[in-house]
Amino acid sequence: MKLPVLFSYAGHYEKNAPVSMHSHRGVELVYVSRGACVTIFGEGVALKAGCGTVYVTPPELVHIQKNLTEDCETYYSVMEMAGGELDVSLRTIDASGDPLIGQWFRNLYELNRTYDLEEASLLLTLIWKRLNGIEASRRVRMRHHPALVRAMDDLEEHYSEVFSISDLARRAGVSQSHLNALFRHATGGGAEEYLTSLRMRHARRLLLNLHFSIGEVGEMTGYPDANYFSRRFRLYHGVPPGVYRKNPEAYADRARILDS
Repeated sequence: MKLPVLFSYAGHYEKNAPVSMHSHRGVELVYVSRGACVTIFGEGVALKAGCGTVYVTPPELVHIQKNLTEDCETYYSVMEMAGGELDVSLRTIDASGDPLIGQWFRNLYELNRTYDLEEASLLLTLIWKRLNGIEASRRVRMRHHPALVRAMDDLEEHYSEVFSISDLARRAGVSQSHLNALFRHATGGGAEEYLTSLRMRHARRLLLNLHFSIGEVGEMTGYPDANYFSRRFRLYHGVPPGVYRKNPEAYADRARILDS
């Protein structure tokens, strides 16, 4: 399998380790795992970055990293590119909300010790795919109404709580009818349908963990009444949660339109 990325090497800077002005023959990705820093590039550009930020540095571009906090820590990897399908232009990407990017950069550093070229290249390919997804999601969010973005973020954070769509609309700063119109335009369904699909997605995942009872899964997904959760789950998937748990692959893709 031909990969778009070929791993060269990886490294790690911690605290106030000295870094001189330098460049790389290949593309460099730097992940800020702790603290904050600023990188100054030969073009006269200075980019600040905090924890969770990824620098993309093109080949041969002279640069130097300077720490802004004493605890600053970064992981980096340099690579060769097999084609032009990836955007290697100078920029930073905010990956602070991603649960995997940081761990993958640490894994690259570990793989560098054994220099497992194929595994490291595969992992770099996944990192690029993840970063591209983050940037694409951000572009989509920029096209949405700010109130819709606020509501979606609110739901992602609080889907397990019990609240009304009117509460959601109030926190988003618009009327309930306006919020529903925004959801319908963006997703094809209203806010309640979006919330239900979000809760059901998490419920499907939690049901795979046999340590959780059906009632516990319902409570963790915003349905404190176990019987009500079972009815909602059955309406959405066509089977009760206990049946889904025994054969998830047969029912995961089944969804029914719920009445408001």
